[in-house]
Amino acid sequence: MRPIRRVVLPRFLRRPARVLLSREWRMPRHAGLKALAVFAAATSIAGVTLGGHTETVVSATTAWAGLAIDEVEISGQSETSEVDILDRLAIGPHPSIVTLDAIAARERVEALPWVEQVVIRKLYPDTLQVAIAEREPYALWQYQGVVSVVDAEGDIITEHVGGRHSVLPMVVGEGAAQKAQAFASLLDEFPSLAPRVKAGVLVAGRRWNVVLVNGVEIFLPEEDPASALIQVVALDDGHGILSREIAAVDLRLPNRLVFRLTETGFEAREALLKDRGTRRTGA
Repeated sequence: MRPIRRVVLPRFLRRPARVLLSREWRMPRHAGLKALAVFAAATSIAGVTLGGHTETVVSATTAWAGLAIDEVEISGQSETSEVDILDRLAIGPHPSIVTLDAIAARERVEALPWVEQVVIRKLYPDTLQVAIAEREPYALWQYQGVVSVVDAEGDIITEHVGGRHSVLPMVVGEGAAQKAQAFASLLDEFPSLAPRVKAGVLVAGRRWNVVLVNGVEIFLPEEDPASALIQVVALDDGHGILSREIAAVDLRLPNRLVFRLTETGFEAREALLKDRGTRRTGA
C-alpha cells in the first residue's frame, strides 16, 4: 500500500482551520433556487450588454418609472417643419428624458438647411424644450440654371425657393451671391429705381448689369457705378426714358450714355428719320 500523504499547514493557519472544521455547516433554505435566479439575472445583464441594448433597456425602464418625454415644445422656427425637427431629435420608441443625448440631438437639428442655432433644455420629469434660431434669407442667387436662397454672407440656405421669397433681390452669375450686399446697397441709393429692378448680373466678377422688370438692361461701369447710375435715373425721372423702346443703356464709358434700341424702337427711329428727310426734300 502506498503511504498516506498528509498536508501539514503552517503554524499560523492551524488554529483557524481547527475552528472552521469544528463548526457545523448548513446550506441556507432555497440556496439552489436563489443561485439559479442570480445566475439568470447575470446572464440577462451580460446578454443586454454584449448585444448593445443597454440604452434601450435603460430608456424603457426610466420611461416606465415616470421620466418619459410626454411633451416637446418647439419655438422660433418659421421655415423649418416641426416634423423634420422631431425626426432629427430621434427620441426613439421609448422616449426617456434621462437617456436623450441633448448634444447629439442639437447637432442633428442644426444640420437642417434653415437652422442656424439650437438650444435644447430638459425640464424634468417629462418636457423637452427646443428653441430654434433660423438663418435670415437675404437674396436669391441664380447660377448655372439653379436658383438658391442665400444669406447675407452668400452662403446657400436652400434650393427650394417658394413664392414668399420672390420679394428678395436676385443676383446672377458666378460669385454674385457673395456680392449681393454690395448690389443691394447700390439700389438703396435709388428708391425710385429699386422696385423696377428684376436682377443684378455680375459680369466677370467685377461689375454689374442691372436688368429691369420690363427687360431694359443698364450696363454699369466697374468704378463708381452709383455716379453713373445717377445720370440715367435723372433722365428717367424727367423723361421716362426707361419706359421707351430701349433695350439697353450703356454707362461704361465716362461721361457718355449709349442707348441700344429694341427692334421696334429701331424701326420707329428709321421711319422718323425717313419722314424728316422726305419733308426736307419736299420743302
